Amino acid sequence: MSLGKWVGVSAGWFLAGPIGAIIGYYVGKSFFNGKNDQEKAYEISLLILASLVIKADGKVRQEELNYVKSFFTKTFGEVKSQSYFKIFNSLNKQSFTSQMRGVCLQLTQSVNHASRLQIIHFLFGVASSDREVHQSEINLIQKISGYLNINSYDFQSISSMFLNGDSNASKYYKILEVDKDASLDDIKKSYRKLVMKYHPDKLQGVSDDIIKLANEKFLSIQEAYEKVLKDRA
Repeated sequence: MSLGKWVGVSAGWFLAGPIGAIIGYYVGKSFFNGKNDQEKAYEISLLILASLVIKADGKVRQEELNYVKSFFTKTFGEVKSQSYFKIFNSLNKQSFTSQMRGVCLQLTQSVNHASRLQIIHFLFGVASSDREVHQSEINLIQKISGYLNINSYDFQSISSMFLNGDSNASKYYKILEVDKDASLDDIKKSYRKLVMKYHPDKLQGVSDDIIKLANEKFLSIQEAYEKVLKDRA
């Protein structure tokens, strides 16, 4: 099943707004000539946001480009991805900063919350692919997260998987979306809530690469819960 099926894209959502404008100007209408046009539009929106993150620190790093290309190849296949790579190369030569808010708001209106969480996970994967997440990249992803209506707890939970600045104990509490002084009952409640939110079974039928993203987050939640319980024992 394609990524478009996973996110539950609304028919025709891409025709209006900033995403449609970017697609029309840089991609061309000839790219959209089949029943899966909505899916293509969503996939290109991932390229738009990835391009913004890659350029956030003022440098276009090969490791980050390779991460995006590898993700798309594994997710959509070699043939389909070749078309996307041409678009991606064109996008990386342009600036969409002024259109970022509009792109995110359009996505917020068109795809569900679980799908938007995976976008943030994907963008942190892009930022960390060169083994160093710059503050400018964190700031940009946080801004994107806000535009996508993702709360600060979810943002901190995802970012904690990729950032090494916190101690292990602090990191585990952030992943569980609770404070260090939270009660054991609150920790258990938050854990159950996160398991429901991030369980890989919610993404049945999607590509292996997307399931891998969900599994990474799910395993990090389990590990954090086990570590916190052990620390509280």
